[in-house]
Amino acid sequence: MTLGNMVNKAQRILRLFTIDDWCLGRQFAMQGYGLTNKDRGIALKTLLLMAGTEAYQRNPQRGITLLRRLAENGQFHPAREFLEKEGITELQSSRKCDICNGVMDQLPQAAKAMIQALKGWEATSLLIGTKVDPTIMEKEEQLRSELQIDTGEPIKAELNREIGKLVTAKLNLDVDFDAPDIVGVIQIPGFIVELEVHSLFIFGRYRKLVRGIPQTRWPCRECRGKGCPRCNQTGKMYTESVEELIAPTILEYTGGKDVKFHGAGREDIDARMLGTGRPFVIEVLSPHTRTIPLIQVANRINNSTDGKVEVSDLRFANKEVVQRIKSTATSSKKVYKAIVHVDEPIAQNSLKTLHELPLPLEVHQRTPQRVSHRRSDRIRKKRVDALEAVFIDPNTFELTIQCQGGLYVKEFISGDEGRTVPSITKILGTPAACTQLDVIDVVIAEEKLPW
Repeated sequence: MTLGNMVNKAQRILRLFTIDDWCLGRQFAMQGYGLTNKDRGIALKTLLLMAGTEAYQRNPQRGITLLRRLAENGQFHPAREFLEKEGITELQSSRKCDICNGVMDQLPQAAKAMIQALKGWEATSLLIGTKVDPTIMEKEEQLRSELQIDTGEPIKAELNREIGKLVTAKLNLDVDFDAPDIVGVIQIPGFIVELEVHSLFIFGRYRKLVRGIPQTRWPCRECRGKGCPRCNQTGKMYTESVEELIAPTILEYTGGKDVKFHGAGREDIDARMLGTGRPFVIEVLSPHTRTIPLIQVANRINNSTDGKVEVSDLRFANKEVVQRIKSTATSSKKVYKAIVHVDEPIAQNSLKTLHELPLPLEVHQRTPQRVSHRRSDRIRKKRVDALEAVFIDPNTFELTIQCQGGLYVKEFISGDEGRTVPSITKILGTPAACTQLDVIDVVIAEEKLPW
């Protein structure tokens, strides 16, 4: 669009509407560089002032018509001053802009409302959004349709940007369009603010040093968490979990609403998690505080669990880490130590059979009977990379297994009535059962995590 076309369209707009600098300039937002829409509006009105004063010299009546329109509909004070200087004082007082109904003059108030709503919430990045009265957008669409203007931007985009600039400058925050700590949405007009506080993610490793504790809160099967005689009105199958032992300290430091616990797989309730621990991410919902002393937090957790759970290697993470540890749960390497009971006594040299197996060993497992109520019925192929058996007595030995994540170790030992092939039961020729299980190590390649 040429400058002449812009000026002509601006004149036509002023014939039809009372319009402020912001709303006039926004119709030509694609023209010019490094300007706000208010700058564009003032520039166009200045050009119209120059054209009006020139017309006044040649044809006073025409010049007065142009300048009056600029002073009244354009709310342009220099035009009003010129006319008053020339003795023309019967001018209408300034009215609200027909397009935004005065909203664009209230940007500081909108920013103030947002800043007030953000008090008490720590953030390093922010994104501002708006809910704009539909009638405002309809008026602007009507204007552009009537005058065939295709160089503008939506008022919503301008409000987002201009309120965002005021707020982030005042609070010294960065704008982040992809993953802001907080999204603030303000209603226009009305200035009612809604905050969407994004989660805080903390990576770490946990060791579970006792048996009988699940990884996460387990709602009662009978009442589904409501409370009933079976669960003693607790709503839970187990009184505590790894999650519930870790979460209170995290919530105390962050002021969060709640947590979600994401583990790189999970061990059985009756198994310990030893060694360097299992990777996990704890997601804090609606945290008020994001900068917390993680070493101090880990110490507080470890001193508060009565030796049941320990955490280490806490570090700040992001949502991508959650996706990575879940996607690597079956591709990671796991090391287990099991105490195995066999029904028929065996000699010590019988364990050589296990040591002589060709490795890696491919194991086919149909979904175990004990988890068939919550897992799809299919056959999974898993890999065993190493086996080491240590004789304890004719009916007992210790078995160390290094394998692919996702192997059902208890069923690899028992055979699960033929649903797992091969199995320790089949190899030794006598029924075998895991009586005690520990996870010794969970190995996830560091390059799999986006540090």
